[in-house]
Amino acid sequence: MPKIWESIQQIMMSKFLWWGISFIGVFLRLYIYIENRSLWGDEASLALNIVYKNFSELTRLLDYHQAAPIGFLFVEKLFTIILGNYDYVMRIFPFISGVLTLYFIYRFARIYLGPVGIIALAMSSFTWFFVYYSSELKQYSSDVMVMSMLLFLSGNCLKKNASAKDFILLGIVGSIAIWISHPTVFVLVGIGIALLIKKMEQTESVPWAWILSLGLVWLLSFGIEYFVSLRHIIDDGYMTEYWKKAYVPSPPWSNKAWYYKTFFNFLESAYSRTDSRMALVTLMLLPLGVLYFFVKDKKNALVVTFPFAVVFIASALHLYPLKGRFLLFLMPFTFILIAKGFQGIYWMLSKWNHVFAAMLTGGLAFWVILQIVPGTYVNVFSIRKVDIRPVYQYISENIEPDDIIYVFPGTETVFRYYAPLYDLDTDNVVVGVSTPYKHIFLENYKNDISSLAGKDRVWYILTGFADCPNCEPEDTQSYYVNFINEQGILIDSTGGAASNGANAYLYDMSP
Repeated sequence: MPKIWESIQQIMMSKFLWWGISFIGVFLRLYIYIENRSLWGDEASLALNIVYKNFSELTRLLDYHQAAPIGFLFVEKLFTIILGNYDYVMRIFPFISGVLTLYFIYRFARIYLGPVGIIALAMSSFTWFFVYYSSELKQYSSDVMVMSMLLFLSGNCLKKNASAKDFILLGIVGSIAIWISHPTVFVLVGIGIALLIKKMEQTESVPWAWILSLGLVWLLSFGIEYFVSLRHIIDDGYMTEYWKKAYVPSPPWSNKAWYYKTFFNFLESAYSRTDSRMALVTLMLLPLGVLYFFVKDKKNALVVTFPFAVVFIASALHLYPLKGRFLLFLMPFTFILIAKGFQGIYWMLSKWNHVFAAMLTGGLAFWVILQIVPGTYVNVFSIRKVDIRPVYQYISENIEPDDIIYVFPGTETVFRYYAPLYDLDTDNVVVGVSTPYKHIFLENYKNDISSLAGKDRVWYILTGFADCPNCEPEDTQSYYVNFINEQGILIDSTGGAASNGANAYLYDMSP
């Protein structure tokens, strides 16, 4: 029996298995990066700021209601200056961050989790949003990378034989990370508390000066970053209003439904699915993982669990929304706690039978990972993304000097970003006015079409669609095109399969 258990452990700790899982994770990220889909609305909005603002301007409020860490913006700006303004270049840093995330989780999991660490690595490698945001011009991939890097570096400082070099490295990286990722402060608080507990329990372990120096350096870095950039974002009333439903209710017990919705948002971020089975498994594994982690490794457990408590407080103060992509930075900690939960299950069952415990725990872990893989596979290999660039290229090759271009409401920033690259930034551009109110949206759109009556040639670029009354999602484009058909005659069109949903229609509006 012991030999069988030793064999199972050797298989789970095989470097070839760990490398294989990591390789698949890197391949998935590289595949969608090379796919090079066109920038969408939020990406284009941020790209316009990066391209057309200088470094000083990037420290202030951004245009188009965008917000990103100043360090992230500076790195992106440097890449565009050195390599040029291309979609590939815009996504280099998120891609590198996605790969580094796997490296740091690999290192932490092998050292501190043992055989069950492969579960955390597999979930990090395969989960869709980790893959997706590795090729998205947003800061969420670098958020995850920073969290996993700090987690690994803090583990070095929490060892019994921690050296001054470990503390210096953590101090420098933490100070820089504050500028690159807003949630950094949440994990640094946990690291600081863990180091204080280590000092109190092992007075001979590290000098007080090392710990205090870390705290002072981090606090100074945060203070400067707050004064230079972060205060402008916090003072932006638009952001607070836009995310008001994503903050912890005040008082916290006043809206129980909020916790239900936020939990399922959390499941979506972790697994890309929100079914009741995954909810039950998560509600079982996370508490068990927290408990087992604290029993076996209290200091690292503090680092992993404390960000959840700190971000909850920050959200209650309306400083950080808890919804969607803003939950992504918590996923490395979540996957580690889930792995620990499996370790807790094994620990309890192994008192009866090692092999049975390993088989049951392994089977359940395989089932959880299996819930993640199919959705990621479909998203990566089967679902084609909208690509507006062939449409712009076609218009650029066929446009005449007096042609008018009409940009569908809600897609202005995409057009503004790509227009100069295809020589479409002319004075004959009409941008539809977007609004969240459906009836006003439709009324504005009809007015736009009517205002173009009598024009000889008008290009209508349709890439994003609002809801339409009593129609299926695949019918929304034809719904809006019908309003144009009532007043004009179709001359030409482009898009369709080549652009996967992005289209342009050339109409004679003076028949």
